[in-house]
Amino acid sequence: MNIAHRFTLIIEPLVDTSNDIKTIPSILQVIDCSGSAPCFQLLREWLRKCDQDHRECSRRKRYWPTRVILVGGSDPNKLKLQERANEKELEDYIVLSHCWGTPTDEEKERFCTTSKNYDDRVNEGFSYDDLPKTFQDAVRVTQELKKEYLWIDSLCIIQGDENDWENEAGLMEKVFASAYCTIAASSAPNWGVGFLKQNQSSQYIQIQDISGKQVNVCDFNKDVDEGPLNKRAWVLQERVLSCRTIHFSAEQTYWECGEGVRCENLTRLKCPTGRQYFVLDPNFPKRLTESGYDRTVDFVQYLFEKYSRCGLTNKSDRDTAISGLVKRIESALDTKGGYGVFRCFFSRLLLWKQSDEEKAALIDYKGRKVPSWSWMAYNGGIDFMSNSRLMAPNSEELQFDREALTVKVRQFKNCRPERYGILADSGRVGSVWFDTRANNRFKHCVVVGMRQDEKKDSQKTYYILIVKKKLQGEGYERLGVGEIEARYVSKEGNPGKLV
Repeated sequence: MNIAHRFTLIIEPLVDTSNDIKTIPSILQVIDCSGSAPCFQLLREWLRKCDQDHRECSRRKRYWPTRVILVGGSDPNKLKLQERANEKELEDYIVLSHCWGTPTDEEKERFCTTSKNYDDRVNEGFSYDDLPKTFQDAVRVTQELKKEYLWIDSLCIIQGDENDWENEAGLMEKVFASAYCTIAASSAPNWGVGFLKQNQSSQYIQIQDISGKQVNVCDFNKDVDEGPLNKRAWVLQERVLSCRTIHFSAEQTYWECGEGVRCENLTRLKCPTGRQYFVLDPNFPKRLTESGYDRTVDFVQYLFEKYSRCGLTNKSDRDTAISGLVKRIESALDTKGGYGVFRCFFSRLLLWKQSDEEKAALIDYKGRKVPSWSWMAYNGGIDFMSNSRLMAPNSEELQFDREALTVKVRQFKNCRPERYGILADSGRVGSVWFDTRANNRFKHCVVVGMRQDEKKDSQKTYYILIVKKKLQGEGYERLGVGEIEARYVSKEGNPGKLV
């Protein structure tokens, strides 16, 4: 039975993704389905229904990229790079989110738009046959969805031109947020593999739910979230900013929009109420502005933790590859931010620690300075140690600045630090996590917050940044983060700069 036939006959069941299907009494049955390239009729129906019924998903700001690829000409094999024209005269465009892989210099020269071939691609055009397989598949999907314009980063940004790259990187937020929809090559580890699987035999697992109905099962987390594409740092921003996305996974095709997720097997996953609810926001971060302080800061911490674990070909892009999301959050929450910290969540976002067992190396930003208090200074994943019980100290003691923090630096009292524990005569009184390898000589800290439910000074716990004076120049630099009983930190302190 082909997918189109299933679409006309099967009443779409509803699956709540908050349930673990292992706990539901079920009868498992494997259903064989004839497989080929995804049914474009189904994709068009998903788009039509979203356009018609999902008001929030279709409310996009009118914007056009600097360049797009014309794929809807009279000859489907003839493509053309088109520069921005009068925006009122231009139609919808689709964007591709994909993994580059590790192309050779020869492949970059052959496939990418460069200063050498730019004029030819604008004036004469180029051939569909001259593109790598992933790009060819994106062209085909765009044409099948009856759209004429497609945006692909390596074709629409002039590669090797630093000025063009800096300009276009700053516009990436608008490119993805304003697109008609995003094509996600979720199964393709590089641009040469492609994502439309020909003659692939699909198998759907069906379970019997509590009411006795037969429900098709799809594993969106495994197929999409754990796929090769979503392990890339740039893709997190692309996915969150996209108003709707078609994910082409190795197992089946998924539709994702503000109303939830639809599967190729005609199962619909209800929009979750947790962190994923904000990821699916077609007008990100509108839902954050309506969620309250605790849920918002929890999502921001989740976003940064997830992003920090994603891979980057160029490590120095760590601050750039999420800049579009940061700008959006800044604007929506009417706050300022920089290097992984927002002023409105200042104390909570300073309390990060590296999640890798091996301490990550500092990133070479090629002349650009990243403050020592920022997790963006290091490669590798992070976790935040603060919780909802954190209360910030006096705002006069901790003031936000993009380059340096104006802080009150305090001394430890009688403590003998080890690598993971802070010891006093009475025993262990705190813990510390260092940013680099054993750095156990310190005597200064900055109090970032304390637990709200502790009233007596003798019982208070401080959340602190471990700092030391810079060897050269003024100010202090961060060594790590920790927590300690308040009575072991001096009440007095001297103002300083943490840089």
